[in-house]
Amino acid sequence: MKTPHDHKITRCPKLGDEMTFAYCLREAGDLPCARIIFCWQAAFDVASLLEENLTQEEQKRFADAQPKEKVVSLIEILEKAKRQT
Repeated sequence: MKTPHDHKITRCPKLGDEMTFAYCLREAGDLPCARIIFCWQAAFDVASLLEENLTQEEQKRFADAQPKEKVVSLIEILEKAKRQT
């Protein structure tokens, strides 16, 4: 999906660096990042843009996707590291 906002940049709390809106639209593969509305709502009406451009099935999958708590993500990373050693 191409939008007039693709070139805009914000700080990504998930990655800890600056990212473009175009990256956020596909961060989760074929869906936007689960945090996209939170990160971009001050810049423009991102919720309406997503509603206009995502199919109903994509909208449902996006709505069902919940960002993991940071602690849960860290525990999963630690468990994965333990299994590899």
